[in-house]
Amino acid sequence: MIISLVVISSCQKSDNATMPDGIVYLNQPQIVKVSGDPAILDTDPMAFNAKLSVDLYFKDSKKPDYLDLVVVKNGDTKNTKVIKANISSYPVEQEITGSQLSELFGTIVSGDNFDFGANYIVGGKTYAAFPDGGGASYGPGAASQPGASPTVRYSAICGFVADDFIGNGKFEVVTDGWGDYGVGSEVTVTKVDESTIAIASSLPVFGLTKVKVNLGDNVATVEKQELGNPGAGYYGGTNYGMLSVTSQGGGTANFVNPCNGIIRVNLGYTVAAGSFGAYVLELKKI
Repeated sequence: MIISLVVISSCQKSDNATMPDGIVYLNQPQIVKVSGDPAILDTDPMAFNAKLSVDLYFKDSKKPDYLDLVVVKNGDTKNTKVIKANISSYPVEQEITGSQLSELFGTIVSGDNFDFGANYIVGGKTYAAFPDGGGASYGPGAASQPGASPTVRYSAICGFVADDFIGNGKFEVVTDGWGDYGVGSEVTVTKVDESTIAIASSLPVFGLTKVKVNLGDNVATVEKQELGNPGAGYYGGTNYGMLSVTSQGGGTANFVNPCNGIIRVNLGYTVAAGSFGAYVLELKKI
C-alpha cells in the first residue's frame, strides 16, 4: 500500500506507534506544464513542442533517491516509457516533442492521450507512477491535495482548419438554451479568417456572432459584441435596448471539435440594465 503523506511529509513510523506496518510515506512528485503547446494537433503532430517541470510536492521533506519521468499512451501501463531517468535535483524542466513521442510509441492520431508521471525510487524500490493493472498513481488521494499535480496529460486533437471545418457552411442546432433558433433548425456558419468563424443570427436585426478559435487547443472565445436592438416585442413588451453576448465558462464550455463538426459556446446575454445569464448554443455540421 502506497500512501502520499498529506500533513507531515517527513513523519516516520517511530513518530506514531499506531501506524500499521507496510505503509510507506512518499514525498509525491509534482509534474506541471511549464510552456509550449497545450495539445498535439493531428494536422502536424511532429510540430508538437512543450516543456514540463518535475518537482516534489513537499519542498523541505525527505526526497527519493531519484525520480524517472515516464509516459504512457492511452492508459497502457504495460508499455511505460522513460523520458528522463535519474532525476535527483528539483525542479528540473524537460522538453517533450511530437517526434520524441512518435519514436517511443509510433504514429500519433487524434484521440491519443499521453500521461506523464514519475516513478519514485527509494531504498532500491520503485513506486510506479502508473501501476501495472491500474490504480491511483502514488496512492489514493494524492491528486486531491491542494495544488497537487502528480501527473499531466497531453492529448492529440483534430486540428482546426477553417475551410475544412466549415465545408458548405450548413450546421444544425443541437442545443439552444437561449431559444432564438430552435433545436433542429439550420444555421449558416461562415469563415472570417483562419481562426475566426461567424454564426448567422436568428433575426435580421441581429448581427453575426463571431467565434475566435485557439488553433493550439480548439478553445472558442466570443469576445463581448453587440448583436443588435430587437425592440420591445423580443422581450415580451419591454425594450431593454442593445443586446450583447460574450462567452463564459472557459475552454470546457466553449470549444470546436473538428473531428465531429461541433461548435459549442456558452453565451452570456446582457443589456444595459444587467445580465440574463448564460446559455449554451451548440451546432453540428450537416
